[in-house]
Amino acid sequence: MRTRLFGITIVIALLVSLVGIRQVSATDIAPFVSVSIVGGHVGDYEEYHISFLLGRDVKPQETLSIVFDDIINWAGLRDTAAGDVLIDGMPAGASALWSGHVLTISTPVNLSAGVTHELTILRGAMIQNPSTVMHFHLLLRDDAAGTTLASNYVGVSTVTSISPVSLTVETFGHHLTVLLRFCTGRTGALVWAPAQRIASPSAVASDTISFRLSPALSQVWDKSGAPVAWFSISIPGTIRAPRLFHLVSTSDWPMEQPGTYQKEVTYELETDTDMVDTGVGASTEVLVRLEFDQSSIPVPLTTDDFTLVWTSKEPTMVRIPLTGVPDPVPVAVDDNPAPLPDTTAPVITWNMQQSTFSSRLITLNVSIAEDNLDEAYFVKDGVDSLHTRLAVGDTGLMMINRTGIRGMIVAIDKAGNTTSVRVDIPAPAAS
Repeated sequence: MRTRLFGITIVIALLVSLVGIRQVSATDIAPFVSVSIVGGHVGDYEEYHISFLLGRDVKPQETLSIVFDDIINWAGLRDTAAGDVLIDGMPAGASALWSGHVLTISTPVNLSAGVTHELTILRGAMIQNPSTVMHFHLLLRDDAAGTTLASNYVGVSTVTSISPVSLTVETFGHHLTVLLRFCTGRTGALVWAPAQRIASPSAVASDTISFRLSPALSQVWDKSGAPVAWFSISIPGTIRAPRLFHLVSTSDWPMEQPGTYQKEVTYELETDTDMVDTGVGASTEVLVRLEFDQSSIPVPLTTDDFTLVWTSKEPTMVRIPLTGVPDPVPVAVDDNPAPLPDTTAPVITWNMQQSTFSSRLITLNVSIAEDNLDEAYFVKDGVDSLHTRLAVGDTGLMMINRTGIRGMIVAIDKAGNTTSVRVDIPAPAAS
């Protein structure tokens, strides 16, 4: 027995010496294509962000083709402009040609094999979303090589999220004011309930606006106490006086680094019974002023600071970075070089597995890749939907699919980099 094993070992050793052990090269990385969309609303002109990696070098003027789903339409109201399509930031739209549902683009630069490249198609290209709620994917074709890659699925729905505008701070005397601006989406109209002097079972509940502050802004809050919070909306041609918020709740979200946390606050606005203005319309700019009593800041505010914002009508958290302040200064530790800022966002992929026992029983498999994850969750579309917490790696969520499952997977790392991926699972074909 020992003689036989010894002989097998010699044969294997000879084979290894003949074949050799080849170092893994960049071209050994599996080619892929992934897509995300910005708006995700039915019927809108859409902005596409397509990441891809190919197994060969693509020379300038060679073509790549994007094969859209048959349900995706190109308006064709004008020729595609040079800046409507970008490859690695270089304009490529002037060479773009449409044929049916296929967009063919000449590459403006050399695209190296084994390197992830970015193709951006802006709304000016007039690629229109489907007119009904659905999910779809696209194909990326390397025309010269004759290879085709299939992307992940994305979806459009009638639910939107808020749009970030700005986050700044200003000091005046002994006051520090945080100014936060965002726009409600087209389905994000908010209703404020009149103040109820007598409790009534038929009373209408107010919508809410919630914020989660970065650790430094959270320290400002706790050192100064709860700020005076004002709220105003911007409508062209009208002047609206700012109104006070009503603080509903506060909580602290601990972080991995000892002593650091993010403060989460939720506000609502009660209107007097004689006020005509009882809410915020859809697609309306909102200004929130948080006025703190003192201008002394416990820790320096930098561009690493941020606020996460969401509402009861648009529950997806949206990150608004702080601007107008210095960049963070990397700190060296024990003669080691100062760490570089983390600018890499988490990577989210998902798929759906249907049960063999019932078409309505499905498992949503979510995979999150991130070395420094702060939090991740899945939230279904709809008011007051629960946030289902997720972890790094693979998570399986069992669900009952009656009329379709639509929502958002959100992952945020400790540097504030955020990734949001749409989930659209159609209703089962058979009940």
